Amino acid sequence: MPDWTAWPFPAEDPYPAYDAARAHAAVQWDERLGAHLVLSHEHAASALRAAEWSSDPRNSPELLAALGGSQEVAGPLIGSLLMSDPPQHTRLRRAVNRFFTPRAVQRIRRRVAAIVDSACAPLADGEPIELMSELAYPIPLAVIAELFDVGLEGAELLRAETPTLARMLELDPAQEELEQIGAAAMTVMLFLVPLVAERRSEPGEDLLSALIHPPDGGVTLQTDEIITMCLLLLVAGHETTANLIGNGMLALLEHPDQLAWLARNPERCGEAVEELLRYDSPAQVASRIARRDLKLGDTTVREGQQALVVLGAANRDPACYQEPDRLDLARSGPPHLAFGNGPHYCVGAGLARLEAAETFNRLAQSGLRVDAGSWSYRRERSHTIRRLQLLEVAAPSRPPSGVGLI
Repeated sequence: MPDWTAWPFPAEDPYPAYDAARAHAAVQWDERLGAHLVLSHEHAASALRAAEWSSDPRNSPELLAALGGSQEVAGPLIGSLLMSDPPQHTRLRRAVNRFFTPRAVQRIRRRVAAIVDSACAPLADGEPIELMSELAYPIPLAVIAELFDVGLEGAELLRAETPTLARMLELDPAQEELEQIGAAAMTVMLFLVPLVAERRSEPGEDLLSALIHPPDGGVTLQTDEIITMCLLLLVAGHETTANLIGNGMLALLEHPDQLAWLARNPERCGEAVEELLRYDSPAQVASRIARRDLKLGDTTVREGQQALVVLGAANRDPACYQEPDRLDLARSGPPHLAFGNGPHYCVGAGLARLEAAETFNRLAQSGLRVDAGSWSYRRERSHTIRRLQLLEVAAPSRPPSGVGLI
């Protein structure tokens, strides 16, 4: 069984340890974890992209045992878009791809901007803000709640349950956490089941109705698949975007020259989001399982063995990026792997980018104070997700400039 207490990288700042480990070997076996650590950009991109690597934990008896030993105990996302392989993954992906195309995302741009503006209102009024609970989590929650049209009751339920549900994205949940995750998932599913029945007979213009009633030639999902898909989109999309906003804002506060650059160049906010994703990726680790004996560089990964693709290490690989530990919002270079690569590239990446760009632009224009003592944070301990528990920011030192959102 994997010993997750042996995880070799500190949660607070893993990047120096990533560098040291990568310098030793780009791919290395960790006996206590019972897995290969993949630390270079080249090998990480290959493992994420190639079809010979599985995302389904059922292909590794040891991994499945660590998750509880069965699909029912291990979690509701097994067999979902996140944890499945072709042809199942291909079919599920086709069912949702059309909702997250660049054109589809742009159609809701104004609404996302309005949600961001509302969340940032305390700053416009000269008030301090606890960014995680008042902004980073509420913004993606409000967007996804509107997309699914779950109403106030649904939004409140999701806000209460998603912190627990987000733990299903961890690679090392304890048994107690698995039970809590199962209870939270059941609560959300019990809310969704009658909603699916209602939209089946009375469809609306929302994403849930569109999943239930695909267009001619579209993929028809079973009821359980629709509910699991909703659960995944609610949890993964919400958690990833919230931590992109939190980590990105902390990085800007720690680099006031870059925050000032963004305030001067709001039209380049899209580039800034890409660099913030590279610099401190919300998801730090992705799991893959070898379908057969596979080579990564000089290392052989045996069939059924797990490869832990360390995205945070890959995104700071000096073989790909000059001065990788430096935040440079105008950086150009190879694409980062924060949203994955290949078939499992994050389906909601475009929406997350839009929400983050609107938020960072609004915050950059708000005149946030960056002097010593004007902000503080506390990070949650997690091997998998870079997650802030809180980020307290003082009131702006000047009124907002009035520059509009991009």
